[in-house]
Amino acid sequence: MINEMDELFSQVRTAHRLLAAYYQRLLPTIEQIALEADTEFYFWKPQCFSAPGQSNSNPFKKWQWDLLPAVVTRYVFKNVNELKTVTKGDYILEFIVINDSGVNDEQCSGQPDALNLKVAVADAKSVLRVAIYRALEDVDAGFYQEWEAGRYPDYSDGVDIEIDNKFAKYGFEIPLESLMTECGVASIKETIEHYLAKTKQVELPAHKSES
Repeated sequence: MINEMDELFSQVRTAHRLLAAYYQRLLPTIEQIALEADTEFYFWKPQCFSAPGQSNSNPFKKWQWDLLPAVVTRYVFKNVNELKTVTKGDYILEFIVINDSGVNDEQCSGQPDALNLKVAVADAKSVLRVAIYRALEDVDAGFYQEWEAGRYPDYSDGVDIEIDNKFAKYGFEIPLESLMTECGVASIKETIEHYLAKTKQVELPAHKSES
């Protein structure tokens, strides 16, 4: 029994160190891509669970998954003239990191049992979703509320630029491992550059301008 416990905590220590090393590589790479796309950090948030919270929030009243906030996480960067209004040409670059699709796809009516998720580790995927949202019209309203009122793009290969809520949007999904290679990062940058230029040419259809 003691040997089993020793092995368990050896795995826990190894897991924490590997995750730290992984995020030390992942986050600077995402930031580098975003900065080269002429954007600045806007905000981040967990997609499936809550952030751990402030030091005075009681962790014993929260889900233990909240201590792993980056398992499925949204990182948002902006090139926005003024957050109080929407200026035509403003754009958002968003990265959604899905480290474990089995967690992301879980239908949570309560805290998921980490050892009994429906999708096995070997069958799950790790993917990166990247999205561009560009404002097509000046709007006298807060940028965040106007942008967030729209929907996520369709990330499938067969869908090109969409127009939604006076924003042109485009999204693509690739294996997360692409962020771990120079070739993969170069391809992501090239796709972002291409669609930033392409969305810049999109005009809002006249019949939608008053919607």
